[in-house]
Amino acid sequence: MTFDNGRVSGVVANGQHIRARCVISNGNLKSTILDLLDKDDIPEQYRKKAEAVRINNSSCQVYIGIKKNEKIDDIGDLLFTSTADKLDTDLMLAKNVTSRTFSVYYPRSRPGHDRYAIVASTNARYEDWENLTDQQYAADKEHLANTTLDALEKYVPGVRDKVDHIEVATPRTFKRYTLHEGGSSFGTKFEGLKISRGICDAAPGLFHTGSVAIIMSGWLGAANYGVIVANDADRYLATLEETTRAGKGSVATSRE
Repeated sequence: MTFDNGRVSGVVANGQHIRARCVISNGNLKSTILDLLDKDDIPEQYRKKAEAVRINNSSCQVYIGIKKNEKIDDIGDLLFTSTADKLDTDLMLAKNVTSRTFSVYYPRSRPGHDRYAIVASTNARYEDWENLTDQQYAADKEHLANTTLDALEKYVPGVRDKVDHIEVATPRTFKRYTLHEGGSSFGTKFEGLKISRGICDAAPGLFHTGSVAIIMSGWLGAANYGVIVANDADRYLATLEETTRAGKGSVATSRE
């Protein structure tokens, strides 16, 4: 991130300086503040508050593609399942999965497509996957895929014969592709919202969007927050433009 007269003036990407009057980060809140900004770029008190923000847990997804011409009976768009005998957070996060959410994608909800797909989602801890050897990591992914099909078999009999492709994403996957701290797939916990909303006060011209416990989590929360932040950035740019015009006008008047 680069600054000019105390305001964000752009970013440096792959050694190239890209100038901008404002920047919107869709990265993890903590990495945005603690990694993209130097300590001198923001007030120390604000930085300490950002450091104290807790991140949410990560998750695993099993993506199941169904063969062409195969069909899935209507079992609903969302299917919440659990084999746990009690409500227990540790069980919900454990690698030995007891709770899953199946999202079923039917051709009717995907215009132009005649294929079915199913995604199984589970909560997870990044530390359970972080330091596995490559061999153990591959084995654990295969185990998750197989146990997921076992669980799905109860609702879609014969599903194994219908599967064309299956792929597993883990907290390590999130970490690799999003760079989110701890592979967090749902941003930060509640205190993160105040820090996110105040980022432009700490670093004028910088805005943050994403899932930070606003409205709801996941893509819908991120989309809603994106609209809010886009409006913030638009107002900032409009105010900046007015200030610039006013400054030019006062200079012109003084010269006269």
